[in-house]
Amino acid sequence: MKYVEIYRLEKDGQKKVAECQLEGTEVKIVGDPGMALMLSKEGIINYSDAGEQRFFPKDGEKFLEQLKFYFRSGYLNASEIKEK
Repeated sequence: MKYVEIYRLEKDGQKKVAECQLEGTEVKIVGDPGMALMLSKEGIINYSDAGEQRFFPKDGEKFLEQLKFYFRSGYLNASEIKEK
């Protein structure tokens, strides 16, 4: 199963707040309920040469691929796609 972990920076280091797991053709978000709700309702935005695109968990692997670009601040970041 492919997945991406999302981390938040805290005083004592990074803490995993959510895990986005590819289940079939959609992504299931496990962890912080607020994060899961936000990602499900608002999606994530990809700014490319082709214009702005919005990806949602229903977009499956495309959604997973974009997480590392969307969450790349010092406060929140996402891992590369991993596999269990």
